[in-house]
Amino acid sequence: MLAGANSSGKSSVLQSILMTGQSASRGGAIVLNGQLVRLGEPKDVLRDGQKTIEIGFGVEIDAESSINPTAEISQTTVQVSVSLRPEASGSTLIPSNFEITGENVDFSLVATSSNVSQSDATYLSDSWGNDDITFLRITHLGGKRAPNRMYLGCVGLRPVALAVHLHESRIKSELKRVLRGINPSEALTYEFYYDVVNFVTKKDFLKAIGKHAEPNSGNASSSHLDNWGPNDFEKLTGHQADVLKELLTEHRAQHGWAIIGVSHNYLRPSQMRRRRIGRDGLVERAIEQRTETQLHTLGEIATAISRFGNDLRYLGPLRDEPKVVHGVWDERVNSLPVGRRGELTADVLTREKDTRVQYRTPAGRDARDTLPDAVSSWCNYLGIGEAIEVIDQGKLGRGVTLTVEGKPRDLTMIGVGASQLLPIVVAGLSVPPESLVLIEQPELHLHPSVQSKLADFFLFSRPDVQYVIETHSEYLVTRIRRRIAEGKVEPGQLEVQFAEREAGVTNVRSLGLSELGDFEEWPTGFFDEQERDSRYIVEAIAKALAKSK
Repeated sequence: MLAGANSSGKSSVLQSILMTGQSASRGGAIVLNGQLVRLGEPKDVLRDGQKTIEIGFGVEIDAESSINPTAEISQTTVQVSVSLRPEASGSTLIPSNFEITGENVDFSLVATSSNVSQSDATYLSDSWGNDDITFLRITHLGGKRAPNRMYLGCVGLRPVALAVHLHESRIKSELKRVLRGINPSEALTYEFYYDVVNFVTKKDFLKAIGKHAEPNSGNASSSHLDNWGPNDFEKLTGHQADVLKELLTEHRAQHGWAIIGVSHNYLRPSQMRRRRIGRDGLVERAIEQRTETQLHTLGEIATAISRFGNDLRYLGPLRDEPKVVHGVWDERVNSLPVGRRGELTADVLTREKDTRVQYRTPAGRDARDTLPDAVSSWCNYLGIGEAIEVIDQGKLGRGVTLTVEGKPRDLTMIGVGASQLLPIVVAGLSVPPESLVLIEQPELHLHPSVQSKLADFFLFSRPDVQYVIETHSEYLVTRIRRRIAEGKVEPGQLEVQFAEREAGVTNVRSLGLSELGDFEEWPTGFFDEQERDSRYIVEAIAKALAKSK
């Protein structure tokens, strides 16, 4: 829960979450103006006098290695800090620094935009084939100084590639070491085949061995001279294999760059200029093995950012007014489960009327019911109706009715509170498991007793969903404190963040909760107006009584 006075800085916290989410869900590049939040231009985001903004987050690194299954990688949590600056055109933000820190120095990495060779950056960007990629110079890797001309490629906050330039002699020595153990006719590895296809034409090979036919056949028409196939290696003699290895070593050494995708299952470039740069070959494999820990860490970070964008769901503070009939149109967006204002609530209920959802009833029972039945259960507890029904009226739209005291009534007949609450309930019950649901001011237009019960909905209805709730409601917070004191909720299951502004600077701090539901501290402005007014009332009554005497 995020609390604080108006203009205390809460919106900046929420906007950073929404910007990160919409950027990750749309390919990774920073999206300032999207479906979740619209922030304007970079100059509108940057604080006066600042050249960059910084986004920080923690990622838990899985112990399983994706590159080298035998590598031992201990599970750990790393902190990631990315500085963003306006790009040259001024239309968006791009990374200027990328840093990974943690208790285990092996996972660490520092990359910066300072002293980046423009020719290197241009070459790497062209080779990767993505205009959104930015290459930063890696200065430290695994707690040690990084090799010269080593770069980290980022698309927005997401790391996607590791690039390094190697001297010709280094490439030759690496290849000779690896190629000793490769017999193309017996054990053709993907990396060897990749390198041969990209750096040695079959025509050059045939010329080197003094032949004008296919290496495995006398039929020259079986395939084009420039096109290799796996079968071309089956009948190579020892001499022919040695010639092929020598050609590969010489040709590959002329191309000093190696680019490695940080995850084999993630953001591989769709195109690469043939025979210009290596990406999946033997040299890249050797580098992968030497930088296993860092590559694995970068891959986990990339996956976590993408998952964050896919899991984020949002409902804004200003919800649709009550209507007899709700319009129907297919404008579904995963991150807006019922629309930005809840305008798609009726459509979701109609479309998903037969979908069964796993949830917990107000009585604490695990259940699997249709979405309308689950919504009805919680609407009844919240006191806005015993049951819900959606009537499909074709192109005219959807009609939503709530049964109140045994009679069906449309939303215009039962007050604005129901129309404000219903999108929250439908969104919370319909989102996929593991979703992160961000809701602003869910208490608007709700009676205090309903606000308190809404806290129970957030706490208990979907144990598999995480909420970020921005609120001004003392009743929501008080009900949560009560559930902790009753032992129904562990203090560690939630966190209350308080935003306060002092001398033009916003500070957001966590307010610790005890097992009795009490805060470790009550900062000024944290739901203290009611107590202050009560004190003034008592003082006024005391003065009035004194005068009457």
